[in-house]
Amino acid sequence: MPAPRWKRPAKLALKSAVAVLVLWYLGRHVARTWRDLNAQGESIQIAPAWIALAGGLYLAGLAACGMVYARVLAAGSTPVGTAAAIRAYLISHLGKYVPGKAMVVVMRVGLTTPYGARPATAALATFYETLAMMAAGALAGALGFALGPRPIQWIPLGASAGLAALLLAVVEPKVFPRVAALMTMPFPNVGPDALPSLSYRLLGTGLLWSLAGWVLLGLSQLAVVRGVSSAGIDLALWPVVIASVALATVAGFVVAVMPGGLGVREGVLMATLAPAVGHDRAVVSALALRLTWVAAEVIAGGLLALARPSGRLAPAGVTEP
Repeated sequence: MPAPRWKRPAKLALKSAVAVLVLWYLGRHVARTWRDLNAQGESIQIAPAWIALAGGLYLAGLAACGMVYARVLAAGSTPVGTAAAIRAYLISHLGKYVPGKAMVVVMRVGLTTPYGARPATAALATFYETLAMMAAGALAGALGFALGPRPIQWIPLGASAGLAALLLAVVEPKVFPRVAALMTMPFPNVGPDALPSLSYRLLGTGLLWSLAGWVLLGLSQLAVVRGVSSAGIDLALWPVVIASVALATVAGFVVAVMPGGLGVREGVLMATLAPAVGHDRAVVSALALRLTWVAAEVIAGGLLALARPSGRLAPAGVTEP
């Protein structure tokens, strides 16, 4: 049933308000990171090619994780195309800079439902993919610190293993439906049928896609290190760098003090990177990584917002929960 005409301006106004809110907090986020970087008082020589490579690796890593979102949606009653799902996934990452983390869900649901996804299913798929991604990140952290050169950083290794166990327990196919039931309880007309059909195979493939994404995100940090200094990183230290990025990002998600993990993520990343690259390079590289990732998200989000994947759109005004 088409939406009443009076609802269309209201819908446009809501979308505009969301865009303004996201851009406002994004601008504050970038400004704060830039001030922190300048506060180091160092003259940084930027190699644009390496920074561009880092941004590309980051987006490739996010796209790999976006495949998990697409696969979870495909396991539901209202699947959408892979291109539409990944587009929604990438654009919605800009919402994480708004306090509360809810904006990611709002944006992803809003970008996915026009292609036929049920809003409640898209929201639950977002929660499940995010938790699975963070579980894979914690696993990547544990493996990376364990495979790195001696002496092993036992505290980060233990923290990664503990977070992995906790997050894997939540996304276990028999446990997550109970978690989902608690999340959807306050909402009318949202029953168990809104939840995609979860399985160990889906979880396993999701973890593999996410692990591939975390490796690419770690390689992005390696490119940033090379982009802000003249020296690279020994191949034997790569597992530690990948593990550092993974643990820092998961910690920023779990300890939700600032939007986008700001502060927590950089603190953990600087501490765990320092043994591999030195304290000064760790500080500069962690802050430069933040700016590189934000720039990549803004560019990708802007381009994807202008592009619409092919496929039949859902009828206007569909409001099924």
